[in-house]
Amino acid sequence: MPPPIVEGHALRIEVGQPDQIRRFVFPDPPAGIAEVGARIDQPGIFLKTWIVPEAVQALLPPCWHVEQTGTMMTLDALPTGAAPLADGFALNLDDLGDVVAVRVTAAAGTPTARGLLTVIDGWALHDRIHVEAPYRRLGLGRAVMQSLGAEGARRGAQHGILAATDMGRALYQSIGWQARAPWTTAQIMP
Repeated sequence: MPPPIVEGHALRIEVGQPDQIRRFVFPDPPAGIAEVGARIDQPGIFLKTWIVPEAVQALLPPCWHVEQTGTMMTLDALPTGAAPLADGFALNLDDLGDVVAVRVTAAAGTPTARGLLTVIDGWALHDRIHVEAPYRRLGLGRAVMQSLGAEGARRGAQHGILAATDMGRALYQSIGWQARAPWTTAQIMP
C-alpha cells in the first residue's frame, strides 16, 4: 500500500483490495468522522479510530455497521536487535521505500509469518502482522515484531503503535506493548 495521505482530520490509505478499497484513520476523534461518513455511500471503505463503537455509531448515518475490532497499543521503547528464529526458518526484510516488509519462511520457502512497518512523526506503525495457523506458538510473531521494531528504531522512530486484534494482543503484551484504547471500525456492509 502507498503511504497515508492527510485528508482533513484523517489519514486516507488506498488499500486497493476487493474487500477493502480504502480506509480513513482518525487519529484525533471525533474530528471529521461525521463528515467523511456522510459523504460515503458504498461498501469497501473503512473508517477506523480509537474510540468506543457507540460513540462512532452516534456520529454516522444508520447504514454504517460499527464494531470494536481490537485494541490500540503502544510501545515506549523500540527493540534494537532481532529475536532468534527456530531452526529451519529464515527472516527477510524488504525495504520498500516508506514501508518495510518482514517475511518469515520455512526451509522449503513456505510463507509462515509477515508484517509491515512505516515511520510517521517518530512513531513506528506496525501493520498486518500475521502468522499462519500451523506455525503459531513457535516465536515467529515475536521475531517479526522484534525485527520491525529494530528497523523502526534504525529509521529514527522512538515509539511503536499498532491496532491489535484480540488474537495478537496477548503476544504484544508479552513483549512489552501496552493497551491504550479500543480500536473501532465502521463500514457500509455490501
